[in-house]
Amino acid sequence: MGLFSWFKKGGGARDEGAARVPEPEIPRETVDELAEALASPDGAARVDAARVLVDRWRAGDGQAAAAIAVRVEELLEDPEPQVRISALGAVRMMRKPENLAKHASAVLALLSDPVAQVRTAAVWAAARLPGPAARHQVSALLASGEEPMRFAAACALSDQGDSAALAQLVVALREDYRRQEALSALMSLGDPAAVPGIAELFEDESLGEFDRTLAAAALARLGDARGSAHLVERVASGGDDRPIAAEWAGRLRIAEAVPALEELAGADGEPARGAALRALGRLGASGVEQRLLAIATSADEPEDLRMDAAEGLAEIGSPAATAALHALADEPGELGPLSKELLAEIAQNQAEAQASTANATSTSTTTSTSNPSSTSTPSST
Repeated sequence: MGLFSWFKKGGGARDEGAARVPEPEIPRETVDELAEALASPDGAARVDAARVLVDRWRAGDGQAAAAIAVRVEELLEDPEPQVRISALGAVRMMRKPENLAKHASAVLALLSDPVAQVRTAAVWAAARLPGPAARHQVSALLASGEEPMRFAAACALSDQGDSAALAQLVVALREDYRRQEALSALMSLGDPAAVPGIAELFEDESLGEFDRTLAAAALARLGDARGSAHLVERVASGGDDRPIAAEWAGRLRIAEAVPALEELAGADGEPARGAALRALGRLGASGVEQRLLAIATSADEPEDLRMDAAEGLAEIGSPAATAALHALADEPGELGPLSKELLAEIAQNQAEAQASTANATSTSTTTSTSNPSSTSTPSST
């Protein structure tokens, strides 16, 4: 169970003795059926089909990706706003610059869409377009008269590592309804210049513990020791912010938190136990792989805890962990689909790592070839 799934549950302790009522099996539409629905005269059917195809693409379904990718051009002009939003989501999933460039004009046109939600979604898609022209248009929105557009532009630019977003995001820290997203964007941006603004928020006596822990995570992400120390302290506490502290201690690889995380991971009925298991997986703590394997493969454990253990195994990514996820992919309920998503993520990460290595090798070879004197010794003959 991921971090935000825990929030949706309300953070309360689970009733491990409660009977699990099986949900009725709902027929799953095929990709062909969904692709056909994209051309339906029924707007609601097009909305549902577009959403499902993008969700499946996000989960690693190549057939779903192909089915909607060929229709993006027309979907960006669909009369239904939610279809246009899904099409923009599909653009954000694209990786090849030539495919992104193909839809650049339509995406940029939607920055002026009459529907506010579409305009905001267009900002995120526009930030991923290649070339300086699209980046300039998104940057210009930092001065927009619409606050949602300014904030969306700042978050989208932070995702691209553009420090032009910094000032707007620091301002948003003072807005209760923007604070969490602004902190997340600042962590993504990774600019140390944000530390003073985040530290001021962190030291604010009126700040609630939950937001203070999020601010601590942002400080830790930017290398400020105050943040790491606070996260370790909150993992060891019994506060309501304990799950988020455990989550970020793992994501930020805070080794000092391992003892508290290990104790938490063994506490039956503790709402933060799953977050601790995931964190230990990310940290590669001693003996954690066997612990996660035992929980993930045990039919006696609650499903949500098994899902947490599966996510921890995906973080480890060892042959044994991957083999366990393949076995869990056939499990009923939510565990099976989650395991398939985790396997898709592992495969994608491995492919990206291999591509990065190949590019680095190619660059090195090209450099060596163009500068032979730098790497070879003239023959004595």
